[in-house]
Amino acid sequence: MNITIDRRSRNACRIEQRIREIGDQAGRLAARHLGGQLPQVEIVLTDGNGVTRLTQDADLSLAGHTPWRRRAVGRVIDHWHARHAFAATALTNRGALVAINASRNSDLRELDRTVIHELGHTVQLNQPGAGDQHVAYLRQQYGITPHSKTDQREYERLIDVREQQAEALEALARQLPNH
Repeated sequence: MNITIDRRSRNACRIEQRIREIGDQAGRLAARHLGGQLPQVEIVLTDGNGVTRLTQDADLSLAGHTPWRRRAVGRVIDHWHARHAFAATALTNRGALVAINASRNSDLRELDRTVIHELGHTVQLNQPGAGDQHVAYLRQQYGITPHSKTDQREYERLIDVREQQAEALEALARQLPNH
């Protein structure tokens, strides 16, 4: 697990220290609970704009060439969501990226829940076939490869199920040291 700071906030050092303290154990808890393995994970501490930029850049690198208008519309929509997000997870060529909004995670207990939640998403995206399925969904979302409405709804239902599973993982944060 690699941890970097993209944009410093006044809590960045404290947050980075806490993630180093709990990261490996949180990853093991998520992997064991979901019955999968943790991929190579890069955690980046940033702000809301950084969450948008980093996750969209990761998505675009997997999706391939995307018309600039689709990228612009996607960035506006993603920016609106990321301003309020505690974190976001994206699939990358090397594993997974977890972008954590440091300004939204100043409470360390909330940070513990955020970390285990997002590491749960990395385990989900590391399941056999999940990466290919996710890339196909990204390509459809960016208008590169069309899919049927049924396929899109099916994958969006899967996203909802994954979100519910990740929310359930947050209760495991109580098992982390000094929680």
